[in-house]
Amino acid sequence: MGLGPGWVIDDVRRITGLHPLLDGPGVGVELRPIGGVKIDEDEVVKRIQEAIWSGGLSLGPPHLRPHARGLSLAFRAPEDRLDAAAELTEAALGADAFDPVAVAAAWPAPPGLAALLEGLWDLPHFFDEDGLTVGLGEGARTWPLDGLPALAEARAQGRRVPFAFVTGTNGKTTTSRMLARIAQAAGRIAGFTSSDGVVVDGAFLTQGDWTGPGAARCLLRDPRVQLAVLETARGGLMRRGLALTGADAAAVTNISDDHLGEWGLMDLADMAWAKLTVARGLRPGGCLVVHGRNAALTDALPALLVARPDLRVRAFADGPAAPDLAAWATDGWLYLREDDDVVTILAEADLPASLAGAVRPMVENALCAALLARALGLPLHAVAEGLRRFAPDLNTARGRLNRFRLPSGATVIVDFAHNPAGVLALAPLVARFRPGCLRVLVGQAGDRTDGLIAAYAAAIAQLKPDQVVLKELPRHRRGRAEGEVRALLRAALLAAGLDPARLTDEPDEVSASRILVEAAGPGDLCLLLVHEELDGVLAMLAEEGAELG
Repeated sequence: MGLGPGWVIDDVRRITGLHPLLDGPGVGVELRPIGGVKIDEDEVVKRIQEAIWSGGLSLGPPHLRPHARGLSLAFRAPEDRLDAAAELTEAALGADAFDPVAVAAAWPAPPGLAALLEGLWDLPHFFDEDGLTVGLGEGARTWPLDGLPALAEARAQGRRVPFAFVTGTNGKTTTSRMLARIAQAAGRIAGFTSSDGVVVDGAFLTQGDWTGPGAARCLLRDPRVQLAVLETARGGLMRRGLALTGADAAAVTNISDDHLGEWGLMDLADMAWAKLTVARGLRPGGCLVVHGRNAALTDALPALLVARPDLRVRAFADGPAAPDLAAWATDGWLYLREDDDVVTILAEADLPASLAGAVRPMVENALCAALLARALGLPLHAVAEGLRRFAPDLNTARGRLNRFRLPSGATVIVDFAHNPAGVLALAPLVARFRPGCLRVLVGQAGDRTDGLIAAYAAAIAQLKPDQVVLKELPRHRRGRAEGEVRALLRAALLAAGLDPARLTDEPDEVSASRILVEAAGPGDLCLLLVHEELDGVLAMLAEEGAELG
């Protein structure tokens, strides 16, 4: 974004809620050193403090987090003056002269907002450019910022609905969808945010990758919502923090290699620390659901529980029962521990999302959703019924394990697997549906490191594909040149021993998918890992006569 004395400004942003580095709203900064020289942290802090104070604003103590690529810094700032605080911070860290008073004056606070926010401290509320909202879901009311109510009128609102955060590396969207389906089986109007969009009562409010606080605010303003599930991705957490606190439950599905190197998250321990921010957003006595066999999570939990000893932790894992597990799957059944009782949820054969247990991560997603559902007060019969109804079709699980049959007799599976763990989880499925050739669509976003891109390709190679089409993701190059990611994938696939004659390149997902589908014959399996053009790929499959199921 700009240059300072000894650093490059990568990012200055408003943090609108609880954040890995902060306990509330403020400003976040990402700096990279110039020429490998260590950033002068004292100088950075001094410049920010002088600019903020000169502009007439207050700020809290700086929270600095040095890492291998530079420095992350955040500080609390007045909630109604975040725009001004961010602008002053960016100006302070740049090389040009500026007038702090003029910068602050260009970003005034909405009149009366600060007093209202202070008076609503004990009620669920949030605000953005669309207005101030008090209450959640069916208990919410929103006023425009230029027409704010008196405090008494605002405090007359404030009714809430149960809500949960869902985060992790893999399985966030599926777990969120499963929990919403369980709530529907219990007779609740559920809404959820996800990487596909914001959904209420089974219908999209908006489509797209909506997993940050903006999505949460959109959902929680909908007057139909009786229970909310907020998928919470790493990007939203690190950019803006949580939309609000006071959740009844939160889940971290797992932590594995993906998205490392951004926002100062350099390894799995860093990622677990960041993802567990959702636990800090729980109400007193809230329930934290975690994968009980994920080392990064289990290693990070003790430090969290020192700060939040009030939390109830419920762990799940695929495999036999163990004293530390509240949910598990073994011998073809899913089980739940409640107090001193063990309850059978349902048979794996009755869990269509897992294809009768063939896809083990889907079993774990179901266990996670079951624990969340119980933490939200949903009955056991609804847990079983909701999971039984959750089929991998386009209405329920769009873009996840959607299976089609082609007129040629080939099978097509459309999935979102986008990291090594996600790809390897598909191996049992590939073995089941692959009597003929395996034809795979492969691509990756440009914000992964070279190492993660190579690891993704190595996981593809372990499936032993007969044909690979390397796709470009034009909307997800994220700073890389056209063809750069495809070249890295190609090199890694060749290093893993794939025949160069089996690899071809295409400029987008739809054309790449069409090549695979048109080459497929009886008994072949086309594994389409779709990340950018799902609508276009599904339309192409319809043109080719593919039938779901």
